[in-house]
Amino acid sequence: MPRTIERAGRLNLRCRGGLGIAALFLALSPGPLHAQKSDSVIVRNGDQMVGEMKGLQRGQLEFKTDAMQTVYVEWPKVSSVNTIKIFEILLEDGTMYFGTLRRAPGDSVLIRADSLALTVPTQSVVELQRIKSSFWDALDGNFNLGLDFTQQNAKTDLSVSGEVKYAVRQQGSSDQGFRFAEGLNITKLTFNTSFSRQDSTEDIERLQVSLSHAKQLQNKWFWVVTLGAERNSQLSLDYRMGVAGGAGRSLVQSNRLDLGLWLGPSYALEQFTGEEPDSSVPLVFAADADYFTWGSLDTTLSSQLQVIPILDQWGRWRINFSLNADREVVKNFYVNVGITEAYDSQPAADANKNDFSFTTSFGWKF
Repeated sequence: MPRTIERAGRLNLRCRGGLGIAALFLALSPGPLHAQKSDSVIVRNGDQMVGEMKGLQRGQLEFKTDAMQTVYVEWPKVSSVNTIKIFEILLEDGTMYFGTLRRAPGDSVLIRADSLALTVPTQSVVELQRIKSSFWDALDGNFNLGLDFTQQNAKTDLSVSGEVKYAVRQQGSSDQGFRFAEGLNITKLTFNTSFSRQDSTEDIERLQVSLSHAKQLQNKWFWVVTLGAERNSQLSLDYRMGVAGGAGRSLVQSNRLDLGLWLGPSYALEQFTGEEPDSSVPLVFAADADYFTWGSLDTTLSSQLQVIPILDQWGRWRINFSLNADREVVKNFYVNVGITEAYDSQPAADANKNDFSFTTSFGWKF
């Protein structure tokens, strides 16, 4: 699934022991305490910044200062950090702790959870998330809109896509006594629709909607359940509805790359133009990858591949592939270029085997 359980998760706090009391105290403290800028970041050249740590995502540390307002520090340039605020801390090996970060000798940090401590290399930390107290804080998503018009042949292309996800983490404890996030639970709604009209040709309509729920387990494993529906006039597909479920694993989680795989059975009900509805039992093998770069403006490359053999229709395969490039133009606004390919080895009579599309759009992330 996209971003392999979508690392932009949010923490759901359940107070336990001393750490729970400390977290509750922070959450209920008056405004001045929240605004207190007592965190520090030490970069590799020895410089130190004092301010307020907001979080770490995709290799960039969001840090608020009085002198420079909010800045984004590339994580590979950070030697160590110090904060008394409670974060959910994700390490490169998939371990998730729940505690504070203190400065340690060399390029390392000290994770404190309750009365215990663990020193780890700074660059082994790939994500930091603050506690989010409300439902709205735990929502993330994006919205894309594309519109193209060619006067010469009166061709109009309209595309609308986006996603909304709600993610919470549950607190647990390890055998060594450290508190860590027991698992990421994420519910996500994704939609993608496009419409093309041109003189002397039939209109082309595409629609895809999916609702999924996933839970991250230990050692980078996760399970996922998804409901989906689609329509594609280019493939003579009036509709396809299905449910799928399976297990997967995050192969890579770093400050530049996310890569994950999952596999599971599915059930689908579909109807092609001029034919009767038919059911099938597909097997879904999915791979998701995200690569991101930093700079004054962020760039993200993301791809999804699904290889789907139809178990009860021997010899039939379906393949779905997408590749998207997002380039930030101003904070939270970006341009998108994407390509998609849908293939069916045994389509309906007189229907196309594949459908290729290229889109450009303008998007907003929230």
